[in-house]
Amino acid sequence: MNNILKIIDQKKSFWNQCGPRNDIVLSTRIRLGRNSCDIPFPDTMTEEDLKVQSGMIGDFQNSSGSDSGVLVRIEDLDLHEKRLLREKNIVTSEMEASGKCLVFIDRDRDFCILINDEDHFRMQVIRPGFQLYEAYKTADAVDDELNKFVSYAFSENYGFLSSDPSKIGTGLKVSAILHLPVLTMQKHLNEHIGSIRDKGFQLSGTLGNGGRVIGGMYVVSSRKYLGLSEVDVLDTADDVISGLVKSEDEGRDEFLNTSRRELEDGVWKSLGILLYARRLSYIEAIEHLSRIRLGIIMSVIREPDINELNDLMVRIQWSHLQENYGRRFTTVIESDECRARFLREELKQAGEQDV
Repeated sequence: MNNILKIIDQKKSFWNQCGPRNDIVLSTRIRLGRNSCDIPFPDTMTEEDLKVQSGMIGDFQNSSGSDSGVLVRIEDLDLHEKRLLREKNIVTSEMEASGKCLVFIDRDRDFCILINDEDHFRMQVIRPGFQLYEAYKTADAVDDELNKFVSYAFSENYGFLSSDPSKIGTGLKVSAILHLPVLTMQKHLNEHIGSIRDKGFQLSGTLGNGGRVIGGMYVVSSRKYLGLSEVDVLDTADDVISGLVKSEDEGRDEFLNTSRRELEDGVWKSLGILLYARRLSYIEAIEHLSRIRLGIIMSVIREPDINELNDLMVRIQWSHLQENYGRRFTTVIESDECRARFLREELKQAGEQDV
């Protein structure tokens, strides 16, 4: 791993830190999209435009102190390094495939600036648990600082401008990853879909662009920008996420009272599979880890710690496994075997509990 990725790897990540209500809300993310009025939108930028933009981010970096962060040019990384950054939620899948994208990673305040991912600049802040307003406060401060060096494309009538007309307005996107296994099992999520949509938000799965649901894991995110203030978006997000948290809480209490044996059986079976399996796909592993995560929260099982389990959900991805074992997979079978081996090693202590 090169020096840049070593720095990233040393940072304590959001998924293995404690946060408010992280029994249900794994993380909260704020993104603020901004474009410069001095250069064309990213999809039509020339090499000269890229140089002008590099000067802007360079001025920002120097103002923060030359050692405050690192600027990574995505095209300078190999496929493994690009995928590792995506798996760490530092860059998007679109950035992974682009030749114009960069990312500035701050060491101290724990934020990123995504460069040329649809917008010229996207301030990104991710916090563990349910920390909506705290994450926005950091993103807003970074936005003000960047604005000292970048003249934003802004309209008094429409707000912040973007190449995508649907994203004109605040430029604020709020999202959170939620673990809703009981609402999923009880098929009660449909009761919330209409209300969530009416409030300008959407609920989707976490896997791939299609948003496939695995392990009861969901992303709730804002999809409306124009005609709203930042406060409107944040308050609505707070209302939507709080409503889902309350429903999952109530569902868990009911499930524990009426189906405790079913819960215990599922948790211990999943632990047994992870302790002895020789091949595990990513989807299989997430499904079993999700069940064990619920078991930890519901006091069915004592080990591992909830933050350790969150960490495992990240580290079983393809490039994380490659990094862990110092090899490059040539087949899916290789990765499946390494994933099973990794989980056996990490969960060995959990298997020594008195059952």
